[in-house]
Amino acid sequence: MDNVEITKSQEILLKVTKIVETECPQDACALLEEGFVLLGISSSIFEDSENRFVYALGFPKPTVELSDWARTNF
Repeated sequence: MDNVEITKSQEILLKVTKIVETECPQDACALLEEGFVLLGISSSIFEDSENRFVYALGFPKPTVELSDWARTNF
C-alpha cells in the first residue's frame, strides 16, 4: 500500500471530539478564541425572514481545558 500523507487540516479534523452549531457571530468568535475550529458557515433563512449565518464549530481539545463559559454553554 502507498503511504498517504495527511495534511494539517485533515489531522485537526481527526482530533475533533465535539461538534457545535451556533447562529450567533459573537458566540462563534468567542469559541474560536477558545480553540474551536471553524468547520463551515452556511446561510439560512428562518421564518422571521432574516438572513442568518449558521456556524458549525468543532473542538479538538479536552473539555477540561475550556473556560467555564464554553463548558456550560456548549
